[in-house]
Amino acid sequence: MNPMHDIDKWIPQRPPFVFIDTVVEVSETHAVTQYTIPVDSPLQENGQLSLAGLMENAAQTCAVRAGFSGGNRIGFIGAVKQMVATRFPKSGETLTTEVRLLQEVMNISLIECATKVGDEIIATTTLKLAIVD
Repeated sequence: MNPMHDIDKWIPQRPPFVFIDTVVEVSETHAVTQYTIPVDSPLQENGQLSLAGLMENAAQTCAVRAGFSGGNRIGFIGAVKQMVATRFPKSGETLTTEVRLLQEVMNISLIECATKVGDEIIATTTLKLAIVD
């Protein structure tokens, strides 16, 4: 199996609470993931992924970036700044989420997140994450 598809290696969450299908690229400063929303995905409302689902997808993409240098690590969202969703994606749509490290001090990271469906940006936020070693 392609290690970029082996999500268990990148994040601590397990089905059914996994909101990433594929790791497209990853480095110490950024990550890009994809997730095709299944009909039975948790955190859906009326056939659409909820704001909580978009947040979880962004957080799991952040975990991929954090795990790049240190393996499958546990993290906690310490703060959410300006989460904006212009629309909620439907079952069957594929999300592409990109996260970029803005600042890191000790085990606290400030990360900018953007989620797209195709070329359309549907959600943005900045997360403050604490990583537990």
